[in-house]
Order: sequence, then structure tokens, then C-alpha cells
Amino acid sequence: MLSMSGPYTRPGAVLSALIVVLGVIGLTMHRDFYAGRRRRDFFCFYTNISNLAVLIYFALAGPRLYAVPSLRPLIPHAEFAVTMCITLTFCVFHLVLYPAVRLAADRMPKGRQYWIVYIDNLIIHYLVPISVIIYWLLCSPGKLALRAADALFWTLLPLSYIGWVFFRARRKKIIEETGSPYPYPFLDIQALGKARVYGMCAILYGACVLGSLASIFLIHVLLR
Repeated sequence: MLSMSGPYTRPGAVLSALIVVLGVIGLTMHRDFYAGRRRRDFFCFYTNISNLAVLIYFALAGPRLYAVPSLRPLIPHAEFAVTMCITLTFCVFHLVLYPAVRLAADRMPKGRQYWIVYIDNLIIHYLVPISVIIYWLLCSPGKLALRAADALFWTLLPLSYIGWVFFRARRKKIIEETGSPYPYPFLDIQALGKARVYGMCAILYGACVLGSLASIFLIHVLLR
């Protein structure tokens, strides 16, 4: 395990660099940089926001926290938050969105655009989240400092995102990629109704909190 009294271990540094490289490639591909166009609604999707949060942490914030001794106590909490945020991206995509994405991909011609979409989804929905989870399990220090409050703290990002999505949708701003004001089908109040959407959001939030609490409990048991 990484000591709180020093900088990255070699495995931690290597994994951090890999996460940064994957993040840059994945986000630029998702921005359609290589397809020769730009997506206007890039930040309407939680996937992009969570991947950007990972990139900012491992490229900028993380090195700063490790370099300054007085800031190192923040590392366990920051790295748990980043890990949970990107794990949510992985779980929602794989369990909820993947069937529709796979169906749309199967209908695409197997040309350049198809492979850009395929590799991009692989990176931002699988490789980045899995790399961050591995980093947290093997290299993140001070996990015994995590408390129940950490299971709530990280949810500020997805909660803020959901609030912004609903606020933006009320202004009737259409997202080019979805053809509706909502980025994901399970958030579409117009199609599903408020009760169903709010209920699903509540269930998802509860699952996030319970999953986080379980992770903290298990890591305490294992490390002790």
C-alpha cells in the first residue's frame, strides 16, 4: 500500500499515467475530434463529466495532493470520490445503456466512424473505470480513513448533474444526439412521467449510497 508520508509508488505512478493517457484519448474521441466535427452537447452526458473529473484529478489535482504533505490527508477521500463517480458511469452504461448502444452500433457500416465509436466506448465506459478501480484497490493510500460521510460526499457530482439536466430540459434545449432535452432515456420525463423518473433516480441514488457504504465496510474489514 502507498504510504501517506511519500509520493506515488512506481505502480501508482504508472497506473496514474495510464489513466491520464486513456482519459485524453477517450474524451477527444468522444468529442468527435477524430471524426472531424465537434459535439455541441458534450457536457450534457454524465459519462463525459465523470471522465473529465478523473482526468483532472489524475493529471492535476492528484499530483498536487501527493506533493504537499499537508494536503495528503485529503487523498483517500478524493480518490474514493473519483473512483465512485467513474464506477457509476461503468455500471449504468453496462447494465442499462449497453443493449441500445450495441444495437445502434450493429446497424452502422463497419467503416472508420464505426471503429471510432467502438474504441471510444471501450475506453470511456470500460478501460478508464476499470483502471481507476484497480488503482484505488492497489495503490490508493489511507483507505482506513474513509468514513460513512464519504459515501455521501461523492454523490454531490451525480446529484448536481441530475439537477442540471432537469433544469436544462425545462428550457426545452434539444440535445442533438438524442433528439430530446434529455441525455438518457431513463431521465426522459416527457416519455416516462415525473413519478417514474424521480422514482428511478431515488432508487439509483440509494444504490449508489449503499454500494459506497458496502465498499467502505469491506475495505475496512480486509485491511484490518
